[in-house]
Amino acid sequence: MTNERWLRWAIGRHFRNQGFQVNMTGVRAGNAVVDGEVLGKHWKMALEIKSSHDDPIRGIGQLVEALSHGYQTANQYRE
Repeated sequence: MTNERWLRWAIGRHFRNQGFQVNMTGVRAGNAVVDGEVLGKHWKMALEIKSSHDDPIRGIGQLVEALSHGYQTANQYRE
């Protein structure tokens, strides 16, 4: 099983190495709080990290809430 703390570090490192600004603290997106966000020049992407004991349906709901509040999908983050 993968440690959630390590996943946060690895995901943050991945996007920072590409030159993006990363915030891995809880970020409010409407009524939901996502695990983090990646900021580009003209876009922002919400991050939701799920472990084996988390509810995947709740995570999907949080990401849908983030999409409705201005976050983009993963395939839109290329600049």
